[in-house]
Amino acid sequence: MAPGPLPKAEADRRVAERFADLDLNEDGAIERDEVRARFDFEASAEATYAAARQSKKASEPRPAIRTQRADWARADAWFAAADRNGDGRVTHAELAAHLGADVEQLGVR
Repeated sequence: MAPGPLPKAEADRRVAERFADLDLNEDGAIERDEVRARFDFEASAEATYAAARQSKKASEPRPAIRTQRADWARADAWFAAADRNGDGRVTHAELAAHLGADVEQLGVR
């Protein structure tokens, strides 16, 4: 059985949490560089985790962490889709719409 739509309060909380996660300089808007930094951090964390999993014992040296130089295509595509008015800044409302967290899409009444 598929879960029902999120209550509006929960949807709002999730958008606010994601917004705070992306608004690194806490200026009330998300810029392209902040999105790139977040995507880069996530790629680095994944590479570190993968290297740690390769060690057989804690006492063995970990293999080198291999991460490719950031390819901003994914981050830039995400930013372009979220920046609905094309002003170079993603507002809270734009993020909510991008994440599908508005009331109509969630089926919240």
